[in-house]
Amino acid sequence: MKKIVLILLALFLLVGCKETRPMEKFDPSYINVVDDSEAKTFDFDLHSRGYLLIRLNDFKVLYEKNNSEKIYPASLTKIFTLDTVLAKCDDLSETSYLTSAQLSSLIAQDASLAGIKPNKEYTLEELLYALVLPSGADAAVALENYFVSKGWNLLDDMNTRAKELGCLTSNFKNTTGLHDDDHYTSIDDLLLVSLDCLKYKEGREILESLHYLGTDDLFYHSTVNYVSGYNVEVLGGKTGFTTVAGQLIMVFYKKDNRSYLLILSNSDGDSYIELYYHYEDCLNIFRRLYD
Repeated sequence: MKKIVLILLALFLLVGCKETRPMEKFDPSYINVVDDSEAKTFDFDLHSRGYLLIRLNDFKVLYEKNNSEKIYPASLTKIFTLDTVLAKCDDLSETSYLTSAQLSSLIAQDASLAGIKPNKEYTLEELLYALVLPSGADAAVALENYFVSKGWNLLDDMNTRAKELGCLTSNFKNTTGLHDDDHYTSIDDLLLVSLDCLKYKEGREILESLHYLGTDDLFYHSTVNYVSGYNVEVLGGKTGFTTVAGQLIMVFYKKDNRSYLLILSNSDGDSYIELYYHYEDCLNIFRRLYD
């Protein structure tokens, strides 16, 4: 975790001159240190094998375990996809689309879908909501198509972005999180990219949303809705699952006017048969710490 300190300071000094989007609630210049000097492990058992709980008001890590180990991120990959689009694209009102053949391929791979229609133009902003809230792989591929139209490569840019942020345990083989043995990250790297997303007004709005009404009356419903309760305000976040990665979740929430980020990885539940152990872990943490 100590690697985060100098990396973030250097990064935010560099991007501070280039940032054009407003930063209404989150100012990265406030970061002096991500402090894990007093981080503890939970004194109760969880299904998840790795975790990190950070208080964002002062960037103090409260609890952590196995946070630097390599993990398969599943759909938490899409946080890197989100950050790369925000960093690269200045006008989120521009549009892109998904082809019928691409949609058929995603269906064949059993990828999670937001329900966007093939060959229909959607704004990048809506595609980002579709990417994060319902975890749409169809939105990720539509964003890839936009990058191609500009002569860019979204996957290559994701890997470049990860290196720029100082991620030491990340390598991506796709933009969606579909399993590949060479597609991996760590909780520490997920923290880095999440903090970077919060630089952008649009990034905060997306990560702190539970619902979004898109075109064609498509209603995007965040997959973290199920962890609401226990005297905390759940703002938003992201989940992920593959049979190899297990269940993962990252949750932004508030308690007593303080903001937190909780990341859990490698829960042994199975979303296919509705064993949502990562949700159980979140609720257990909220109940133990905040009731």
